[in-house]
Amino acid sequence: MSWDAIAAIGQAVSALALVIVIVQFRHARSEVRRSISQTRAEGARELMMVGANSPDLCNLLTKLPTTAATQSAGTDGGEMVATAGLTVPEAYRVSFFQMAWWQYRAQVIQYIDDLSEGERFGFDNSVRQSYDGSRIASALWYANQKATLNPDAVRYVDDLLAQPG
Repeated sequence: MSWDAIAAIGQAVSALALVIVIVQFRHARSEVRRSISQTRAEGARELMMVGANSPDLCNLLTKLPTTAATQSAGTDGGEMVATAGLTVPEAYRVSFFQMAWWQYRAQVIQYIDDLSEGERFGFDNSVRQSYDGSRIASALWYANQKATLNPDAVRYVDDLLAQPG
């Protein structure tokens, strides 16, 4: 056997190994995306179950004003509490719940380009519904807190709300 034949066999084996690595890389990337999608869904499900399993939290959220006129009365947290008739501890509970949702959304926004088309459509719609005023608690909380939140995520939400829905 000549050295040329041995070199040719070596090149063929190297090319086959490269193809296997590329296939494994694509599979690993797909698996990471699936895992991230599943983790995102589990996080949202857990946050929704907090509200579903807490009659007290649901009652607090329903105490908040339901009209745009009341919503535009101001973004001061004390004024919101006074308008809704919440106690300070109740206001903290609502705020912590809203902050948990914000943290979830800000994390998703950070990797928004990795979402599938369907996931992004669903995510963007849930953000619009939460912060455009149709869910008063979320919209009031967002208006009151946005100056203290992640500016990149705030910019994404504001840009999304500025687009026709």
